[in-house]
Amino acid sequence: MRKPATSGRRFLALLALLMLTVSGCGLDWNENYAYDDENPFDLYVLHELLDARPGEMTMLQDSLPALTEAEKGSYVFVGNYAYYNERDITHLLDFVERGNNAFIAADELPNELAEMLYGSDCYYEYDYGINYSSKYLDDEKGRPRYRDTVSLTLTGVTDTFEMVNIYKHKPRKTSFNYVEEHLLCDPEIDNESIGTLDTNHIAYVRLNWGAGYFYFNTQPKFFTNYYLVDSTSHRYAEAALAVALDEGPIYWDEASRIAPAIARQRRQAKNQANQPRNFRGRNLLSGNETLSYVQNQPALALAWYLIVVAVLLYVFFRGKRRQRIIPIINQRENSSKRFIDTLSRLVYQKGNHAALARQELRSLRFFLQDGYGIRWQPSEPLPANFAELTGASPAVIRRADIEIKIIHEKNSIDETALIRFHRAIEPLFQLKATTSSQRRKKLGAKANTP
Repeated sequence: MRKPATSGRRFLALLALLMLTVSGCGLDWNENYAYDDENPFDLYVLHELLDARPGEMTMLQDSLPALTEAEKGSYVFVGNYAYYNERDITHLLDFVERGNNAFIAADELPNELAEMLYGSDCYYEYDYGINYSSKYLDDEKGRPRYRDTVSLTLTGVTDTFEMVNIYKHKPRKTSFNYVEEHLLCDPEIDNESIGTLDTNHIAYVRLNWGAGYFYFNTQPKFFTNYYLVDSTSHRYAEAALAVALDEGPIYWDEASRIAPAIARQRRQAKNQANQPRNFRGRNLLSGNETLSYVQNQPALALAWYLIVVAVLLYVFFRGKRRQRIIPIINQRENSSKRFIDTLSRLVYQKGNHAALARQELRSLRFFLQDGYGIRWQPSEPLPANFAELTGASPAVIRRADIEIKIIHEKNSIDETALIRFHRAIEPLFQLKATTSSQRRKKLGAKANTP
């Protein structure tokens, strides 16, 4: 790749800056492919080096119509995946057909573009056309071979490039993309392999379209900052770009780039759509790109787990059945006396004094039976041994007996007679507290008398 003399000093300055940045802390090791960031897997160094070449660099930020007006130049896209719509593909094909080159370094080519460049016969010959770029497989076991180091070669270059997959400054095993050999099956199309991966798989192809060529490289990671500032690894990107780029303007495509998380989501959706129904499924973490991004950020992952734990604790402790405190129920009071008083007051207010007196007689009857065992009817005189059983004085008994007889014989009485009756029997209600135990003693003494 040709550079002016000033590009050497600029490269050294960028190299020193990136070495300090890469050796620091708090780096983002995701493959973001941002042209203005200096994290390990961004494209700041590549962008600055191409901008230093002779000719102007044009940034395609929104779409690709600018390619239609370009007479000479080279198109460059480096990233996980290029999302072209139909109009973008038309502009890109027209640009290359006029004799220009397009360099694309990505995990795979979009379906519509791959079908046109490889040819329908080769594209649909195997696997129903769904594998135009594949993972590096173990030939013996048919499973993805995860390795941290691969050997890359380029046609016309005698050196073999030993490239190491790095993550957080340490080698990390991964699978590597390559182009299926059957995609170059049509001899009438001027397509050829110009680079291999471990000598058995195609990693770099030149695809003819009109008077120009598409150059497709399946290893975009090796064009990022980390590898371009390395004293050895940068040679692969330099040699690969020297084959693809002509002198003149560079058209750097940012319009077709989207977030890597969205790219992975769309690729996964496409792969699931092409899988048999019995093999379709979704992993909660890998299928949710938001959670995948959170998991890749230590601070966000910690916050996420704290939220989950807090919610679980809340559900466990606060989700139990809660009920109000059981109120204290006081023991119900014996309201019979209150009921009698209320009833008596109502009868008194109506002026039925005889009924009130007879109610008092019934109360006296229950009182004598409960307290002294005296079975007595209000229509009868008090028992002859009443004084002996209760301890009441003869005068009290005589007065009470007279008033009881009056109430029993009369159907109605006045208020004065009711008061006199009440005062006569009231002393009988006051005998229980002082004479019930005495009554038992007297009965016992009488029984022991010869």
